[in-house]
Amino acid sequence: MTHSAPRLRLARRTLLAVAAGGLVAPALAQGGFPDRPLRMVIPFPPGGGSDILGRLLAQRMGEALGQPVVPENRSGAGGNIGTEAVAKAAPDGYTLVTVFNTIVVNQFVYAQLPFDLKRDLAPVAKVALAPTLICGGPRLQARDLREVVEISRREPGRLNHGTPGLGTITHVSAELMDAMSGGKLTHVHYRGTGPAVTACVSGEVELVSAPLSAVDELVKAGRLRALGNLAGQDSPLMPGVPTVAAAAGLPGYAVDNWGAVLAPAGLPEPIRQKLEAAARQAVDTPEGRAALAARGIESSFGDGRALATVIEADSRRWEPVIRKANIRVE
Repeated sequence: MTHSAPRLRLARRTLLAVAAGGLVAPALAQGGFPDRPLRMVIPFPPGGGSDILGRLLAQRMGEALGQPVVPENRSGAGGNIGTEAVAKAAPDGYTLVTVFNTIVVNQFVYAQLPFDLKRDLAPVAKVALAPTLICGGPRLQARDLREVVEISRREPGRLNHGTPGLGTITHVSAELMDAMSGGKLTHVHYRGTGPAVTACVSGEVELVSAPLSAVDELVKAGRLRALGNLAGQDSPLMPGVPTVAAAAGLPGYAVDNWGAVLAPAGLPEPIRQKLEAAARQAVDTPEGRAALAARGIESSFGDGRALATVIEADSRRWEPVIRKANIRVE
């Protein structure tokens, strides 16, 4: 009896441990995410707006999640190469991608895409707006954007507008201005924002559209003139710069250059919610808003459902503009 009692107690403890393990294992598996580093794919080269936002998100989401989020630049094909890698990754929450609304435009400008935006990717959260300006260079004789529109109607094609590439969001935003105004600018495509801005400063083109981060110092130095903010509302980062809608007399014109986080489709909802919460903590706090503003980006949080709505609305908006302008990238 004295020998069997300890064995009985041990057996009972073992049975209880096994039973308890069976009860808590699923909760630990679910609640244990993440238990290793994550990867944040940035589908554009280092130094641009996507890279700036992606690296900041990686740092701040990693702090919120308690695991490192490692940024990885995988550029090419207008962001499609890096986005495809995420679309085809395991839907376990460990692979994410930072995108801007170029991802919506790409659906219609590329002849073939190796992924379907709505079928193959899960919306985690909208996180930011990148204020974008249309600027005039030293060659521009027009006093303001309303006069630019008048010239583009009176003399179609006379004014040249620099873009960072065929089918980019700044290109299609200018095509939208043409469509709404009834005028016509000549769109000159460069390989990136930097060369397009340089071309405008040097007088090669009269106009350029670019993110605030790329032109802010040039505007302050008087080398470019800020004519209008493409967004639908005034930006606190650009005080005194009117919207294109107001400056050009085009009610309803609005191009919100939003940034977001996506994951592979099929992501378990509890994991998606945890990533969404981390994205909110990264940008929708005083510290997050200040960190973004210091980089020329506005905090603009929307949950996964709101992001899906934005993607759907932008898809309906951009498809007819792109089809009318016959913008195609083979």
